[in-house]
Amino acid sequence: MKLQIKSPFLWFGTPIGGNPKPWKHFKIDGLMPNAFDIMRSPSAHESVSKKGIHSHLGFHGLVMMDSGGFLFMKKRDVTISAFDVLDLYENGKPNLGVVLDHPLVPKLSNHVKRKRQLKTLSNTRAMVSNRKSSNPVIVPVVHGYTPDSIKWYLRRLDKIGHFPIYGIGSLVPSVFNTKGNGGIFNVIETIHEVRKHLSSEAKIHVFGIGSTVTMHLMYAAGADSLDSSAWRSKAAFGAIQLPGIGDRFITGRAGKATGKKYLNLSEEEKRTLEECRCPVCKQGGLPELKRSFTKRALHNAWVLQREVEKARRLLKENQYDDYVERVVGKTRFRNALRLARSLERLSLP
Repeated sequence: MKLQIKSPFLWFGTPIGGNPKPWKHFKIDGLMPNAFDIMRSPSAHESVSKKGIHSHLGFHGLVMMDSGGFLFMKKRDVTISAFDVLDLYENGKPNLGVVLDHPLVPKLSNHVKRKRQLKTLSNTRAMVSNRKSSNPVIVPVVHGYTPDSIKWYLRRLDKIGHFPIYGIGSLVPSVFNTKGNGGIFNVIETIHEVRKHLSSEAKIHVFGIGSTVTMHLMYAAGADSLDSSAWRSKAAFGAIQLPGIGDRFITGRAGKATGKKYLNLSEEEKRTLEECRCPVCKQGGLPELKRSFTKRALHNAWVLQREVEKARRLLKENQYDDYVERVVGKTRFRNALRLARSLERLSLP
């Protein structure tokens, strides 16, 4: 099966009853609601199961529903089964449904890591074997921190089936560790290792890494698809995203809450914001962004979507590498970008 997903692609993570709803204001690539979020709300669960997720959200683009495995693990207990999630998928009919997985964190013992990998593989087999239709497309999730572990996992996954898209999980805890072995370098190597073992037609989705800087690093490393809830979470902490620049905290309260110093925008950043054509900046600009979480979230979603569209355009024009160099090369992720480039060269025929 060939997925009708443009590459690169961005899914906007959204709580099932959350506001704002960017798709009511402008076009976005896709949405990623969460099965955990839906199933803990009886009214939402009933509505999604009866009407379907697209009607419930009022969104007619692509929807990939996450299983909620990460949220369950944060609560230290997975209280639903793969069959519960599959039932929600088949009734709610998202375009893609993610396998109920058991994420890893680097500090776990090898024994516990392997146990979680096996449980995720078992859930994958159960969901593939017991599905009643081809809607939604099932998305397996690859977990592993070493080449040997990833190869072992993918061999096991091959025995279950071949998929048009593969997710890579368990990477978020490593992203912002930019020194020494592991950390962001392991993220880059993991994406490269997974890509080596898949067909050229298969797409790779990387979970949970998508800001205006890290998204370009992930695409450069080989990801076709990302998801991000940063448009909301950063807004909640008083931060806005600026294209090619990253986060800027525009409320003093947020600076105190996060331990970050309140940042006044530079003249260049002010000019960038003045050029923004999002619904908020066209009407109220910086004062409105400082005042309202909702306005900051809408602005952030607009900026993220425009960055993905810019990436697609620049790829067609063979100018994307230069843009990534300008955006990522001036940040703490510059060495990770160097690694991604070197691995890409090694894999060329």
